Order: sequence, then structure tokens, then C-alpha cells
Amino acid sequence: MNRVLIRKYIGQSSLLFLFCGFALFAFAWVRVWVVSLVDMGQFQAILEQLRNFEKLAPIEFDALFTYSGRVGLTYDEPIVILCTVVWCIARGSDVVSGELGRGTLEMLLAQPIRRTTLLFSHAVVSVVGLAMLCLLVWAGIGVGIHATTVKESVPPPTLRVPILNVDVPLSMDNPIQEEIPLRERVDPRTYAASTFHLFAFGFFLLGLTTMLSSVDRYRWRTVGTVVGIYTLQLVMFGLGKAAESLEWLLSFSFFSCYKPQKMTSLVTNDGLAAPWSLTSVVPDGSLPPLLYPTILLVMGISCYVVALVYFTRRDLPAPL
Repeated sequence: MNRVLIRKYIGQSSLLFLFCGFALFAFAWVRVWVVSLVDMGQFQAILEQLRNFEKLAPIEFDALFTYSGRVGLTYDEPIVILCTVVWCIARGSDVVSGELGRGTLEMLLAQPIRRTTLLFSHAVVSVVGLAMLCLLVWAGIGVGIHATTVKESVPPPTLRVPILNVDVPLSMDNPIQEEIPLRERVDPRTYAASTFHLFAFGFFLLGLTTMLSSVDRYRWRTVGTVVGIYTLQLVMFGLGKAAESLEWLLSFSFFSCYKPQKMTSLVTNDGLAAPWSLTSVVPDGSLPPLLYPTILLVMGISCYVVALVYFTRRDLPAPL
């Protein structure tokens, strides 16, 4: 790989990376802090009224009654998804069609540079940048957990009456409000698997955008095609979740493989190693946990292979 090319692409994408990275880190931190402001009892009462809509939520409502589940919802927030998608589409669309549109690809390939080197240089910058953005989300959550305290109500002591099987309060005082560090309730390591899912999701989008960029000459058309595919897949996923008769659509949407909240629930119930298994059987009948991000990674690699094969064989049009 050409170090000059890598430094060039780092310089081109540094402003976008700084913007997305700061937004992701700050939002994740603030998102954890917001969790501490919501009263758990009132929050549970509200969700109980919305049980009919639970199938549309990215997580079971019972998991949202825990601090770990509510913090883990960060990975499904629109801002986190948007920043990840913006980075992937912006970087992937610049590989071929972006260079063609600027009229710089012909000058680059006039140098002693192989086309595979050009594509791999783009891929290194894009994939490393994506990994760093995902880690910034995780870091923001970790900092938020260590910097946040939550208020919990401690009920007055009670005495159990054996025969009646009832608890009799020993005091008529109101429940005591105690401030407890959130790190005593939530372990940041819980979200390692969720962070990996976010990376796999972005990697697939990078591969898809790079593949479409390698077969086109206009960047705007590449971006429009990826956004169209993304929107169609999102609509299919939403319809599959909303109606039982359309559940078959879920099998054709890559959003079905993005399950950060499921990983959080697995860690909470079965330990930190649960999401990293390719063989364990999940009680709800779904696939082994690690298989979902693996599917996304394999599809992303396949898209990169198609992009490499097509780019190395195509005739490039002269710049306008």
C-alpha cells in the first residue's frame, strides 16, 4: 500500500472524522446522563401502557426497565446510526466515482500506482476510521457511566409475617432517596459486543458503497443509489416488524443482523462471553449471537471483492 495515498485520504477525511467523532462521543456521554434523569418507576408505568407496540421497539420493554438496557439503547439512536452511515457513504463513494468526478483518478493512475493499491488505501483509511468512531461511542458510554450518579428510592424496612405472608412496614417514613454511582449498576464492558455490531453494520455499508462507486462515474449517483437501497431495506425491516404477514421481509433486510440491544440483554442474563459464541443456542430460537455480525462482515468483504475485480478490469472514462 502507498503511504502517500493513505496520508492523502486521511487529510481529505479528517474534518468529517472529527465532526462525526465528536458528535458520537458527546452524544453517547449525554445519552447516559439523560438516563439518570428519568425516574425508573414513572418510566416503567409509561411503557406498560405501550405494550401493544413492543414488537416495533428494538428491545423488549422488560430490558428497558434496567439501567444497562436503557444505556444500551444508545446504539439504536438515530444520531449514532446517522453519523456512522454518513462516514461510510462519504468514504465509500469517494473511492472511484468521487475521484472520477473531481478529475483526479486519471492523474493518480498515471503514476506508478496499481489500482488494487488505490482501492486498498481507501479501504484502510475508511475501515480504521469506522473502527475509531465505534470505539468513540463506547468510550462516550464508559465516561458517562463513570461520571453519572442515579437516584434510587430505598423503601423503609419491613417485617415479614410468616402466617399471613405479608410485609408489615416498620416505619411510616417516606422512601429515602439515595445517590448511587451508575458504575455500580452498569459495567461498560457490557457494550463490547454492541460496539462490534455497530462496526459490522458500518463495514457492510462501506463495502456496498465502494462496490457501487467502482461501477459508476458520478458520485451523486452512487450516493443516491446507496441511500435508496438503505431506505428500501429500512422500510422492509419496519414492515416486517409491524405485520405478522410480512415477517418474511425481515429475512431480506440487513437490518435484521444489527442487534446491539439483543447483545446487551445476553450479557446481562448470561455473562460477558455470551455474545461471542457461534454455536450457542438462544432460547428464542434465533441464530447464534456472533453469526449476525459475521453475516454483515462477510457481505461487506464480498462487496469489496466485487469492487476490486470490477475496478481492476473496467475502462475508465476521460475526465470531463
